[in-house]
Amino acid sequence: MDYRDNPQRLATHQTRWTTFTPPRWTKFAPPLTVFVACMMARGMAEFDWDDVTEYAPAVVCAFTMPFTFSIATGIGFGFITYAVVKILSGRFHEASWPVLVIAAAFVVKFIVIPG
Repeated sequence: MDYRDNPQRLATHQTRWTTFTPPRWTKFAPPLTVFVACMMARGMAEFDWDDVTEYAPAVVCAFTMPFTFSIATGIGFGFITYAVVKILSGRFHEASWPVLVIAAAFVVKFIVIPG
């Protein structure tokens, strides 16, 4: 269909698709992040609660998501916390190198692109 000949059809076509633009869907972001945090809380029952290096990153991740309204930020803080806790506890060998690389990438991301 060629809309160049009929400007009215072009305007109708463009308005029909504006309901799918991202700003309209941003109002659902806060409840969805709370939902994701609640889904993660269900899995927290299976953690090894005797080892702080295992549960601390998950708790940071689960609490950061709803407070920052960003799932990616919560996951990033979880990776960073996991790497830092493993290194500070002297169990560097338990953290795999991909996890450390991802944690470093999130540190760079949070420094370069704040907020």
